[in-house]
Amino acid sequence: MLTRAQVDPFVRVVGGVLRIRYLADPDGRVTPFLDRLLRLVRRLEGRSLETVVEALRRQERRVRDASRLAGISRALIEWCDFDAPDGAQQLEAARREVFMTRGAIWPPIPGDALLPFASAAASLGVTADSLQRTLYDDRPGARRLRRVPDGDGRALLARYNLELARGVLRDATRVELQTRGGWRDVFRAVKAAGLMHELVREGARYRLVLTGPAAAFLVRPARYGVRFARVLPVLARSPGWRVNAEVLRDGQPCRVQLRGRARALATGAPVGVEPRRERYDSAWERRFVRDFRASSWAKEHGWHLSRERSPLSSGGTVFLPDFTLRHSDGREAAVELVGFWTPEYLTAKVAKVRAAGDTPLVLVVAKALAVGDGGNAMHDVGGERILWCGQHPRVGDVMRLVERVAQSPPR
Repeated sequence: MLTRAQVDPFVRVVGGVLRIRYLADPDGRVTPFLDRLLRLVRRLEGRSLETVVEALRRQERRVRDASRLAGISRALIEWCDFDAPDGAQQLEAARREVFMTRGAIWPPIPGDALLPFASAAASLGVTADSLQRTLYDDRPGARRLRRVPDGDGRALLARYNLELARGVLRDATRVELQTRGGWRDVFRAVKAAGLMHELVREGARYRLVLTGPAAAFLVRPARYGVRFARVLPVLARSPGWRVNAEVLRDGQPCRVQLRGRARALATGAPVGVEPRRERYDSAWERRFVRDFRASSWAKEHGWHLSRERSPLSSGGTVFLPDFTLRHSDGREAAVELVGFWTPEYLTAKVAKVRAAGDTPLVLVVAKALAVGDGGNAMHDVGGERILWCGQHPRVGDVMRLVERVAQSPPR
C-alpha cells in the first residue's frame, strides 16, 4: 500500500468531498514510460530488492514529479514476487556460530578475517568467503526478484490508480460498496479483514455497508481504514463496482466516491484487471451450466443464468448462491448446488433455507455426493425449495421448482 507521502500530494477536499487526482495519459506519453519501467525491472530478475528500488529511484531524472514516481515504483514492486535467497533461513544460526567463533579466538590477528566463517561455512556447504558476503542476506532488502507480472504499461497505470484509491481508504470510518458480480470473493475478503457488514437491498441491487467490530467505541474511528483498503483489490476484479466512503481528513469528515469497470481504459479512475474466466467449484456445476444453456429454458422460455451475480439476505443470514436465474419479465431466483455433504452440514443448510421464509432460493442436493451414510440418514429431509437428485440435477426439475419460487425484486 502507498504511504501517506505518496498519496497526499494528489488529494484535495472541496466542499466536503475528497477528490483524487489520478494519473491519466491524455497525450500518450505516460504509458510508454511505464512500459520502460517494466522492461527495466524485468532485466533485474534475480537481483535484490535493494537493487530494484535503487534502479527505479534513478529514473527521477526522467520525470517532473518525484512523488508520482515513488508511488508508481512502490505499486510496481508490490506487484512483483520477491523471495528470500537460498539458505537465508539458516543465516541466523550461522551468524551465531560466527560470532562465538570470533570471540573464542580474540584478539584477531592479520590474515584471519575468514577464520571465524570456516566452520559455519562448512556446515552450510559454502565457502567462507561466500558466507562472509551473504551473512545478512535474510534482511528484507536482500530478497531476490523472482517474477515480474506479464502486464504492460496500461496495467501498471491502472494498478497505481487503484493504489491511490486504497491509500485514501486508509482514513475511512465507514464504507459502502456495490458490485455487479463477484460477491463471493468480496465476502471472503470482508471476512478475512475482520470487518462487520450489513447487506441492504435496493431494488434489484445490493449495497454492502462495512464497519469495524468496535468502530462506535474507538477514539480513532479510522483505525479500520487499512482493513477497508484490503477489500478494494478484490472488489476491483468485478465487472463494475462503486464505493462510497466517509473519510477523516485532517480531523475533518468528508466523503469520497470510487468506481471502476474491469474493461475500462486506464485513464482517470481506478480500474480493475480484466475479469477472469468463469470459475466453477466443481465439474458438477460446469455440467449444469452447459445443460442449461443447451435447454429450451434458455432458448425459448426467457430464462437467463448468471454465475454468482447477487447475494440474498433474509433474517440476518446472507446467502451466496452459485447461480442467479432471471426471467425476461423480471422474476428471479437463486440456485445453490450442494456438493459433498454430511448430515450435520446439510441439516444446518436446510435450517437456514427454511428460516429465510419466502426468499427465492432453490437448494439442489445430490444423494450421490453424501459423505459416508449421509444419504440414508437424510432421506426424509425435504421442502418446497429443496430438490433431491441423483448423480446430476436435471435442468427441467430445477427449472420447474424455480418457476414456483421465483419472485420479482422489490422496487
